[in-house]
Amino acid sequence: MPNSTSIPIGDARKLELLQQLDNQLPNYSVALEISPDDLSQISISSIWFDYSLKAQIAAKNYANALFAFKRALRDGPKSATLNLPSAPVLPDTPTSPANTDIFGFLGALITRIKKHKNYTESIGKALGIIAAQTPSIDPTTLQPILSADFQGGHPVLHWKSNGTDALEIEADHGTGIFSLHTIKMSPGYQDNTPLPASGIVTLWRYRAIYHIHDEQVGQWSQVLEIGVKN
Repeated sequence: MPNSTSIPIGDARKLELLQQLDNQLPNYSVALEISPDDLSQISISSIWFDYSLKAQIAAKNYANALFAFKRALRDGPKSATLNLPSAPVLPDTPTSPANTDIFGFLGALITRIKKHKNYTESIGKALGIIAAQTPSIDPTTLQPILSADFQGGHPVLHWKSNGTDALEIEADHGTGIFSLHTIKMSPGYQDNTPLPASGIVTLWRYRAIYHIHDEQVGQWSQVLEIGVKN
């Protein structure tokens, strides 16, 4: 049903909804009788949820890098170059007090908006609170397609989300072994692993699989091989 209301499932899409409401709802606050306190709560929630996702990604990337460092220490190969991961750089912590149960509040607010006498479908579309009609997807058939270009010598991976929540990426930086490299909630990732020594070309390989509800779904991508040099 095009007029059905739903809170998106994935964290990235939840954040998009928060940000859209933060940007657009003030334009309709008088017509829909939305209080300044409601607008403030949406704005604060958007800032904090964005912070939490960025901090989680930074911490996860650091944990993955530490795991790769430990694995090289433990298992080699002897030719591996050891580079101690840099400490994660977290985003600036918001100064306002955080709200809990963000999407419980948001769901109740959306219900109230849609029941208001001045609500229209065009307002719903502007606010992003009308659930889109999308064809059903068989998760077992999902398979990401990776492509890449370069930025400063480092590979930048690209893919389409295809309605999923995240992409799990494994990498082989010349060791012959794939290991978890990162999990990205939005398409596009630059691999800032230290480059090979000057003049040396190393084959880096990547493969990936989609996530829905924090679980792997579908099939692993075909392996993407990239020659990397400094």
